[in-house]
Amino acid sequence: MRLVTALMRPAGVVAAALVLFGGLSLPAHAAPGPGVGWIRVGHLSPKVPPVDIYFATFGKPEKVVIRKAGYGAVTPYSSVTPGAYTVSMRPADAAASSPPALSATIEIKEESAYSLLVFANGPGAGLRGELVQDDLTAPAAGNGRVRVVQGSAALTPVSVTGQDGKSVVNGATYGSTTPYTELPEGRWSLKMTSGGTTSESTVDIKAGSTTSLLVTENGTGLKTEAIADGATLPNPPKLGVETGGGGTTPKSLPWWPFAALPALVLIAVLVGRRRPAHDR
Repeated sequence: MRLVTALMRPAGVVAAALVLFGGLSLPAHAAPGPGVGWIRVGHLSPKVPPVDIYFATFGKPEKVVIRKAGYGAVTPYSSVTPGAYTVSMRPADAAASSPPALSATIEIKEESAYSLLVFANGPGAGLRGELVQDDLTAPAAGNGRVRVVQGSAALTPVSVTGQDGKSVVNGATYGSTTPYTELPEGRWSLKMTSGGTTSESTVDIKAGSTTSLLVTENGTGLKTEAIADGATLPNPPKLGVETGGGGTTPKSLPWWPFAALPALVLIAVLVGRRRPAHDR
């Protein structure tokens, strides 16, 4: 964009271009396009130490893609060709040949985004994975969509309420992912309660956004983290992961901002030529 900035010296050029192109406001979040699927992994087992996460096209050799992911970590999305994949977790720095603490085969469909959330499978009984689909469709105008991922095993169930007592979720048990709730745009003060434990946090809800509110335990209390469902532009998921196969062409990038760029440059040049000589 440096070229455009250099050409757009007249103050009215930017305004004229934005009006012509309907404001050119980038969408808050991108979604996967045709021939592309997105996958991310969350470590939500409180008593399990950091792990290395492996990923592979089904039937291909595994390769580590995330190292030393600790409790509460959620990886960025990876953009992959739709199909079957294997996801495994091993203790951090363990040999790739060692038995995994978790191994799951998942199916990724095109134009869909998924979160593989890993929870404790009972007291000391290993891990279990839950593959949930992330709904990236647009909420109603002026609203954002929010769901709760309940990752606290010690403090459960958890209820979340907003200001004015609006219920976001009531009695979410450990390992559950709630349906989405739409909330009006704004800064929301949220209260989490579990038994006699109460914690508070603030979350900014933007119109058009889709958010997972991750609840985890923090010592004797609860904490939350708002994680965007969908990729925040201009940083869409990397195009492919080292899976021994797969990968994509950049189909998930929206085309229209780049298509509009030459027209913006042309407008800037034409307006620049019409400037009076004494302004140059």
